[in-house]
This record gives sequence, C-alpha cells and structure tokens, in this order.
Amino acid sequence: MSVAQYTDHIGLWEKELKSWLPERIFDGHVHLSPPGIMRPISEARRREPLLTFTSYTWEQLREIYRLAFSGKQVVGVIGFPFPPHEVDIDAANDYIIELMSVDPSFRGFALADPVDADRTIRKAAEAQKRGVRFSGVKPYFDLLGKSNYVTTMPEFIPERLLEFMSSESLVMMLHTSSTGMGDPEDQAYVRQLCERYPRIKVVLAHLGRYLQVEQFLAFMETDILDYPSVFLEMSSATRIEAYERVLEEEKHWSKLIFGTDFPFGLITGVEHWTPETGPIFISRDRYAWSDPSIHGRFSHLEEKLTYNTYHVIEAFKAATEKLGIDGARLDQLKAQVFRENGLGLGK
Repeated sequence: MSVAQYTDHIGLWEKELKSWLPERIFDGHVHLSPPGIMRPISEARRREPLLTFTSYTWEQLREIYRLAFSGKQVVGVIGFPFPPHEVDIDAANDYIIELMSVDPSFRGFALADPVDADRTIRKAAEAQKRGVRFSGVKPYFDLLGKSNYVTTMPEFIPERLLEFMSSESLVMMLHTSSTGMGDPEDQAYVRQLCERYPRIKVVLAHLGRYLQVEQFLAFMETDILDYPSVFLEMSSATRIEAYERVLEEEKHWSKLIFGTDFPFGLITGVEHWTPETGPIFISRDRYAWSDPSIHGRFSHLEEKLTYNTYHVIEAFKAATEKLGIDGARLDQLKAQVFRENGLGLGK
C-alpha cells in the first residue's frame, strides 16, 4: 500500500483510537529494506503472505506514521530487513546500518544468516566501525527456504550466534517456529535459551504466535514470562482474550510492547478461526494470497475491517475496558505498553 492510498476505512482512528492513544509512541516492530535487493521471486512465492511486501523505505515509514498516527509523535522504532530467502542479507543489513547512522531514534536489528553466524558477527563489526551498533538480531526460518511448520528454532538460530548475542547483550526478535508458544517444544526452547543466556532479551513477536487463541492461553499458564529477559510484542495479534490474559496480572504490564509490523500492519484484516476453516486471515482488500472462498464466506465481516495495526490497538483497548482498568492505572499501562517498555529494550 502506498501512502497515497491511506484511508480511515471505518473511522476507527478518528472516532476511537486517536484520542485514546498516548501522545508519544514507540514502535517495536517494522520491516525496512530498499528496492532492488531481492533475487527474482517466483509467481508461487508471490502468493505467500510473507511476500506481500519486499521493500519499504525510511521515508515511506515516516510518511505513513504521519497519516496513520496523525497527531502523535513516534519517538522510537525497532526495525530490521524483510526476511524472505530471496533477500541479499548483506545489502539488507547495510541499509539498517545506514538508517542507524542518520537517525538516533532508530534501533536497528541485524537480519541473521541462519547457517553462518560469523557473517552476522562481521556485519556487526562493520556497523561499529561506522560508529553505530545493532541493538538486536532478527533470525528467521524462511532464510532456510523451509516452511515455518517444519522448521525448529535451533535450525535457524546457530549456537555461535547466541554466544555472540550474549557477549553483546543483544535483543532477539523471535518469530517462533511450529504453531507458536503453545507448542511445548517452543516453550522448552525459549526456557532453555533464557536459562543459558540470561543477557539476551527475547521478544516474542506477535505475542509468540498462535493459530487459535487457546494456544496462547495455554502458553500463559507456563512460567516463561517470569523470566526477566522475555517480552511480548503485539503486532498482528487482534484477539481480545489474549490481551485480557496478559493484563489481568499487573506484573506482565512491563512485558508488553506495541509494534505495528509495518508495512504488514497495513494489511486490512485480522486473524480468524472457525472449526470448519481452521486458522485463516480475513481482509477487506484482495492480495496475491487471498482465497476467494474465504472472501465469499466472510464478506459480512470484511466491511468492518481496516488496517491490522488499528485492530491490534482496538483489541488491547477493549481488554482494558473489560478488566476495568481506568484512570491513573490506565494512563500508566498505556505509557508502558506504547512507549516505555520498548524504549527500555537494548539499554
């Protein structure tokens, strides 16, 4: 989506979210890469959601902030490259280094080579020679050319990389494998990671991921969030029940970090699940990966949709209302989640 196409489809921003959000926002999850650094992408790959976007520049991001969050100030950003296996990893990380060099509010994360940790380490050294430092690392399964559901996290997160990250006290933005943090194997991996490398802060992207919200609720019954190094990032997750479960224990308020996942957060849709369809994504607009049968079945819901990042905020807001969090406590919570928790990462 170009910024020229921005519209407040259902008035959600102007009527509800704009007056509710804090004046200053920290965005803990964006993808940034310049055009021209991807190898040829097949037609089949173009039909995968991951390939909805393959480039987004700092200038485009600042402009969409001006429109989508009008009246607000974005005081900081965590950004990393687009991670499909067609990407030129070195060129992608060079762009992140360039952005760190020109804007101190930008915290760059290096896209990690899944099999060559030394490549990532060398790039970190190049950044330091330019007077900047990666705040974290983004490992990703697709760089192996395999499905998320048949890849385990040790396959794309080398031990050598973990040792380096620990020595530098870096943050990991972790897109979990399998079905997400409801999977006992993912839970075991993150628990072991926290115990062996407590200096690595682990941010579980998309609330750790879930196909059904019950999987997230099962994860919340574990002790994993009790590790000081574990955090939850909100992008893509639009189920009210998930935020209710996090917020009902005030000790978790310092763990939750707002992120947009721009430009993916500009997709006009939300996750959905029914016993008949299983996990799906319903959307107002049509994309290369859209399923006509899904649109036909859920057309009555599509007209109520707008940008995914707005629905994330809407779900969080609804959870605070259901829990009766208001007044000074609500102000404190919003300040933490939409600014302070993210600003504290990498410090």
